[in-house]
Amino acid sequence: MSENFNKLILESIPDQESANELMSRLFDITRADAVYSQPVTVGDHVIINASEYTASLGVGYGGGGGGATGTGSDQEKSSEQANGYGGGGGGGGATMSRPVAAIIVSPSGVRVEPIVDVTKIAITMFTALGAMAMALRKMKGK
Repeated sequence: MSENFNKLILESIPDQESANELMSRLFDITRADAVYSQPVTVGDHVIINASEYTASLGVGYGGGGGGATGTGSDQEKSSEQANGYGGGGGGGGATMSRPVAAIIVSPSGVRVEPIVDVTKIAITMFTALGAMAMALRKMKGK
């Protein structure tokens, strides 16, 4: 059993390398050029977009073992082929970005204009209203 387990671990090394590669690619978003866009020049003005990035990563690994006994013509197979073992791994991740500000450089100075996410504000408002309604309902029930 331990020999099969060792084989399983050795075979999973490429999967670990793939997981490490995925994780490094997901966290490449921490580079400054990912957060700030390339400057765009319009007349005397230079505009730079600033974004917020979020990354998430999940990795899983599993293993199992078992044995089989040969019958008939299978008895001629080696005992290594008759024993079974298995395992697996998986991973995944996601990144999300959204613009949060525009930095405007002009002859009169530098301005930072926030970009308002109306959808996020609306979701927050409805969540807060729902929580307040549930709290009031609970207080009235006493």
